[in-house]
Amino acid sequence: MAIKDFIQQKLWSFLAGMGSAMIMILAFFIPSLQDQWDRYQSRKIITQYEKLGNEFYNEDRYDMAEQAYQKAFELSDNKRLDIEIKRMNAKINRINMNPKWGTTPPEDLQEIDFQYVLHLQQDAQMVKEQVATLNSYGIFLAAASKPRASEQAFRNAIQLDSTDATAFVNLGNLYDQQGKKQAALLQYQQAITLDKSNTWAHYNLGLLYYEQGNIQAAKNEFAQVLQIDSTDADARKQYELMEKAAAPAH
Repeated sequence: MAIKDFIQQKLWSFLAGMGSAMIMILAFFIPSLQDQWDRYQSRKIITQYEKLGNEFYNEDRYDMAEQAYQKAFELSDNKRLDIEIKRMNAKINRINMNPKWGTTPPEDLQEIDFQYVLHLQQDAQMVKEQVATLNSYGIFLAAASKPRASEQAFRNAIQLDSTDATAFVNLGNLYDQQGKKQAALLQYQQAITLDKSNTWAHYNLGLLYYEQGNIQAAKNEFAQVLQIDSTDADARKQYELMEKAAAPAH
């Protein structure tokens, strides 16, 4: 065999071997690249659902937020604990969606849900989150006919942050529910001292003044609500009722 033919044969054998090797390498890497692409796409979808959940949460649409976070958590193969914590926060905050304070809580909401979230919020940097959870927890306990535990939850919130007006409003609501009208009045007044723009404190104080027969004081509180939020239909209705009640009889 000529040297030229020998070299060509060896070269073709080498190239054929290289071709087989490249095929094997590609066979190994192509699924890996596809897997990486699928993961990238999955992360994008997870991020979109999480962002949607954040938007719903900030709009106080806690039921929709919980669903969005649930979807994101499932797409992460139940590995994104940070998203699961957000879902639990949205779930317990659903107690705040009912306009009637202290009424029957959602059927799937349990006391252990609040305990779980509070356990995750033990970090000293999460005081604000703890206070919010305790407020929701107290409302849940009030609805579950556990007034002592409810009061303790609100007291714990105040102990963590004595400037949190919401806790005082909730405590006032609890006392009002128990018929402790004067105690409720003091809590609403304290909430207003801390936050003059707290519409719930003004509104509930207005209702309490009306129950006590103090029409003018009630009217003033509803007027305060409307000054803060002119679109509050309930406050406007109450204000108009107070005007009629204060009008001299003909």
